[in-house]
Amino acid sequence: MKIKQELSQLNREKKEENKTFRYLYGFAILFVVLSHCDGGGVEMLSNWMHFGAFHLAVFVFGSGYFRKETDAEHPFLYAFRKICRLLIPLWIMNAVYGLILLFLRANGFLFGEPVTLKSFFFYPVSSKYLYVLDMGAWFVFPFFVVQILYIMGESLLHMLKQEKVTDIVWQFLYLATGILGVSLAHAGFLDGNMTVFIRIAYFMPFYILGIWYRKYLEKYMNRLPATLIFTICLIIALLVNAHFGRVVYTIPSSCDYPFGVFATYLSAVIGIAFWLTVSRQLLKFDGSVRLLSLLGNHTWDIMFHQFTGILLLKCIFALLNRMFGLFADFDYTAFYGDIWYLYLPKGLPEMKALYVVAAIAFSILVGKALVGLKKQIMKLCKPRKGE
Repeated sequence: MKIKQELSQLNREKKEENKTFRYLYGFAILFVVLSHCDGGGVEMLSNWMHFGAFHLAVFVFGSGYFRKETDAEHPFLYAFRKICRLLIPLWIMNAVYGLILLFLRANGFLFGEPVTLKSFFFYPVSSKYLYVLDMGAWFVFPFFVVQILYIMGESLLHMLKQEKVTDIVWQFLYLATGILGVSLAHAGFLDGNMTVFIRIAYFMPFYILGIWYRKYLEKYMNRLPATLIFTICLIIALLVNAHFGRVVYTIPSSCDYPFGVFATYLSAVIGIAFWLTVSRQLLKFDGSVRLLSLLGNHTWDIMFHQFTGILLLKCIFALLNRMFGLFADFDYTAFYGDIWYLYLPKGLPEMKALYVVAAIAFSILVGKALVGLKKQIMKLCKPRKGE
């Protein structure tokens, strides 16, 4: 009876942990969109803890947290699954957006690099812009490499039959690689090949932090009052920002780490800790966070399609201007030439929230449509009885 109760408790805790991270992923992808919409007209403490300092790191942290001990036992199977889930969809969607970009450029739009066979193969690896409308997906390749390298290295080191020693050595090597990468970027050592390495290296420590959080820290963090964690995070943020005279930020896509190694990782850690604690507290109000859960379940879709949703809203403004003379201050030069242009009716910064809604709503609709299409294809391919 006691064993059954313990197993039941363990299952409840596991379910709770998954829901906590789902909410955390929801916050993270929301912060990604807010960053791309010039803040979205809201602060959400970004003036204390800059979104860019931690929003993508959350997903790598979560990947480390959910790493299975058995993954290293079947590294090639693990790699095959990751290729199918990450890389193949990345190149397929990049090809689709390449075709869309060709259409847009043929109809007066000027943004985006030429669509070539070389760009198709190499942009998902080396470019932070890809084919512009899917530029949010630049993160997928570093995310993939961080996971694969860890499992492959762990599997190789396990052949030495000293897992307790080799695991910690490999983990500290990951930490050291991240520190080296950010240091090189901060010192200005950036070119094409180095940029790819630094993007990957920057995320490596977060994978290890996810492993360590689950293994060593979570049980203690869960015992601390949420108010205490919030207070510590905000005090550290205030002190760090006061030291530099502004909020600490990073731009991982362009390897921009202007505040150095320590501030870069410290700002990320407190951002993750703060919003992870918020997510855990939200478990007490499950009925009121369905939207956040929806965001957490569509992070991939939003990462890929957000800029298309933003562009479609601008197209609506342009169409209303053409047809009815509304929004007379709409800037067509910026509309056709600058993907980052956000038209704000009456210049109200609160209107940026419209672009956040458009980005998220369109992305989720596309995601659901693709799932429905996949189900239909699977149904058609499934052999019928008697055949």
